Amino acid sequence: MRPANTLSALAMTLLASAALAPSARADEGLQLPPTGHTVLNFTATERISLPQDLLTASLRIEARSSDPRKVQAEINTAMEKALVVAKKVAGVKVTTGGYQVYEQRLERNLRMWQGQQTLQLESKNAAAVLELAGQLQGSGFAMSGLGYSLSPERAESVRDELMVKALGSLKAKAALVARTLGKSGYDLVDVNLGGDMPVVPMYRAMRAEMAMADGAVAPLPSAEPGETEVAVTVAARALLKP
Repeated sequence: MRPANTLSALAMTLLASAALAPSARADEGLQLPPTGHTVLNFTATERISLPQDLLTASLRIEARSSDPRKVQAEINTAMEKALVVAKKVAGVKVTTGGYQVYEQRLERNLRMWQGQQTLQLESKNAAAVLELAGQLQGSGFAMSGLGYSLSPERAESVRDELMVKALGSLKAKAALVARTLGKSGYDLVDVNLGGDMPVVPMYRAMRAEMAMADGAVAPLPSAEPGETEVAVTVAARALLKP
C-alpha cells in the first residue's frame, strides 16, 4: 500500500496538469473565436503595368591563340580602351563582368587558348547606351544581350499606392462577406503587408546588328521598351461580428 503522502502528491500533480491543459492549448494556437463570431482569412492583390525605363547592354571581347599570354594581352588591351571610351559617356553605368581563359584541344598535338571578358552598360538614357554599344561593336566587341527593364526606384515609387488600394480592397471584401453572412460588422485583427509580388517583365522585340564586312559601317543596335507589371498582395484575417 502506498503511503498517504505519496497519494496526496500524485493527486496534486494530476490537478496541476488539468489546470495547465487549457493554457497549453491556447499557447498552441487552438483557441476558438468568441461565440457567434466567424474568422475570415483572405488576400487582395493590386497591380499596374509601367513602361520600362532602364536599358542594359552586355558585350564581350574574345581572343583566340595558341599562346595564352597573347590571348590575355588582347583582351586586356581591348577592355582598357573600351573602358576609356565608355567612361566618357555621362549617365551610363559601366561595369566589367566575368573574365575567362581556357584551353581547347582541337587535335592530338594542337592546342588553342580561348578567352573572353564581358562589359555591361546600363542607363535610362537609351540613346547613349545604343550609341556606345555600337562604337564598341565596331572595335571588336560582340553583343551578348540587350534589353529593357523597370528600374528599382520606379517600381518602388508605386508600391505604396498599390498597398493602399489593396488595403481598401481587403476592407471592401470583409464588409461584403459580413453582409452576406448576416453579420453586424468586422474587425481586421491580423494584416500582413509583406506580400509583395515580384515584378514581371513583358518584353517587346529588340535586335542588335553585328559587325559588317571590313570597311563597312555597322548600324547601331536597336531596342524598343516594353512594360513591366508590378503587383502588391496584402493578406489579412478578419473577425466577423455576430
